[in-house]
Amino acid sequence: MKTNMMNGTVERRRRWARGALASALAATLALSGCAGGTYDDNAAENGGPTGEGGAAANTETVDWDALIDIAGMDFDYSDRDKDASYDAASATKIVLSGAGATIEGDGASADGSTVTITAAGTYVVSGELTDGALVVNATDQDKVQVVLDGATIRHGDGAAFEVQQADKVFVTLAEGSQSTLADGATYTLADGEDEPNAALFSKDDLTINGSGALTVEGNYRHGVNSKDDLVIAGGTLTVTAKEDGLRGKDCVKIADGSLTVTAGGDGVKSNNDEDPTRGFVSIDGGTFAMDVQDDGVQAATYLRITGGEGTVKAADHALRSEVEAAMTGGSFTVEAGGKGMNPETRFTMDGGTLNVTGSDEGIEAEKVIVNDGELNIVATDDGINAAVAERSDESAEAAGGAAGSGDVAADQGGQQLEDGQRTDGQAPEPPEGFDPQSGERPEIPEDFDPSQLPEGDAPAMPEGERPEMPEGAEEGQAPQRPEGGPGAEDGMPQGGRGGMGAGGPVAANASEECLIQINGGKVTVDAGGDGLDSNGYVEVNGGVVLASGSTGGGDSALDYEYGATITGGAVILAGATGMAETFTEGAQPFAMVAAEGSAGTNLAVTDEAGTVLVSYTVPKAFQCAVVSAPGLTEGATGKVVVGGAVAGADSAGYATDAMVEGGTTVDFTASTTPSNEVGRMGDGGRRGGPRGDAVRGGQTRQGAAAQSPQPEVVA
Repeated sequence: MKTNMMNGTVERRRRWARGALASALAATLALSGCAGGTYDDNAAENGGPTGEGGAAANTETVDWDALIDIAGMDFDYSDRDKDASYDAASATKIVLSGAGATIEGDGASADGSTVTITAAGTYVVSGELTDGALVVNATDQDKVQVVLDGATIRHGDGAAFEVQQADKVFVTLAEGSQSTLADGATYTLADGEDEPNAALFSKDDLTINGSGALTVEGNYRHGVNSKDDLVIAGGTLTVTAKEDGLRGKDCVKIADGSLTVTAGGDGVKSNNDEDPTRGFVSIDGGTFAMDVQDDGVQAATYLRITGGEGTVKAADHALRSEVEAAMTGGSFTVEAGGKGMNPETRFTMDGGTLNVTGSDEGIEAEKVIVNDGELNIVATDDGINAAVAERSDESAEAAGGAAGSGDVAADQGGQQLEDGQRTDGQAPEPPEGFDPQSGERPEIPEDFDPSQLPEGDAPAMPEGERPEMPEGAEEGQAPQRPEGGPGAEDGMPQGGRGGMGAGGPVAANASEECLIQINGGKVTVDAGGDGLDSNGYVEVNGGVVLASGSTGGGDSALDYEYGATITGGAVILAGATGMAETFTEGAQPFAMVAAEGSAGTNLAVTDEAGTVLVSYTVPKAFQCAVVSAPGLTEGATGKVVVGGAVAGADSAGYATDAMVEGGTTVDFTASTTPSNEVGRMGDGGRRGGPRGDAVRGGQTRQGAAAQSPQPEVVA
């Protein structure tokens, strides 16, 4: 055992050394502070996905439009979905009793402890079955209504309630009733079968409605699982599950009801990624309380939130879609070990309230569009991150796509290649126990052949003028890529998710498809990393944006790869100076101001007359702020007041058209372009230092000091 461990350590050192030597062609390898092991090693230790069995990232070109057809999705509820009424007098009555049942009426029969319904109609079930099952096995044209009126069904080695065949089954929870469905920890299944797999399992459409209460105990795998549509239209549901709480393969639609879900997997999930009109989750009402060990809500294609309210606590992502998500209403508070909201391609917010009270990153998608609503984020890393969309191998395989190979660290910064190299422009990780501070150098493997390394110097980038910023994109769209410009389909390296690598013309994970666009609403961000971080563009056209970035020099309140523009809105972006960036241009004047304060300090922007245009109680210590607001004019003098008391401010410290008393005042000159004067912003400058010259759209993108004037720091 010791020999195997030692051999593994030596091999990891050799693989790392090969990667280090290859990386040395592009940049000096930064050895200090690195972690050891391959992605699989780290994932295995931390319980994450590995290259062999986990959900890795497929960075090959994906036709995202082919994966989703929102116009073809059916978000409607039928009249019967919402109608929980029934005629008790004409219904067939099933009374459970221990190991058997008595039946009054047609369409059902009992065989020992198994009760089977075989025809359309209404069935009222009461009593207790201690070890048995309720089965629906009708024709595929039959609609069956099963009324649970104080029924308890427990099954030691199978599903408690199983729909084998029907057109649609309505499970109605009788008013004032409490029912329970519980399966066993192990199932007895036919050879080669893996279903049923839930306490309440259906092969066909399933609707739960009514005003009663239902407790579901999924001891084997899932709580409720429909292989077609799952609709929740009423009732009080308490679901515990070893794996997923509520699953609807084709879709999950929630119109009403009270849901409490505790699960070892996902809380609510739809996983059909083979049909672009399926695999969606639509939350249109109801109240929620979820505490799960994977994703709170997961949709294979589309996550839609138009109403409802509640809390989601998830060990991974709170709200997740493999393709797209939108919010137009509702009010949710989420806490996540991963992302608060995480669709791959786009998140559009047109209303509602989303509070991310704790997360790794608050929002991550390729495009984040906020048109209205209220978005409040607390994150240990980036607040809002526009990063290149990636198709997980798990999803690609399920949809018949080709899975990528190798150890791919989808959420850890890029693809792990053979020999420890990475695609995200970062240095490879050294093996565990390697101490660069001691002067130890990478061990050169005996089989290392220098002739295998690429020949020649790194390509020189052409020189030229600073490129013009592209025309403003239409609402919700990324700016048009100029012909010849770099991007995903042009072969630009696509790296990991979030943050930017050091050195090089642009970060390896940069893409002109990435966009943070804020057109309205109110956004507050308290981030341990970057406040707003786009691997492409940032656009602020309206609304209120209040963001606080890292207190250290490695991150900033505003971070972008290609450009940031402002045409409207009230903005305060406060953070450290080391990597601070300001807008590249805008129709509305802006300024970067050297203004220092401790955590919890009020910061107000006023016009020359002293009227507050925008204010913010900054949650972290700050050294500078990027500010802009309606009321600032080109060349006019504005003021930043630090530490004053703002009349009428809300819980975030926001107020406008107000007065401020006390505090320290710093004057600034507002402009629609960055100042030509260079102000020293600490020791860093832009992330990773000067990025050299890069061709963009046939023009030259200069290095950090030349590509655009450094902002003047007004003291």
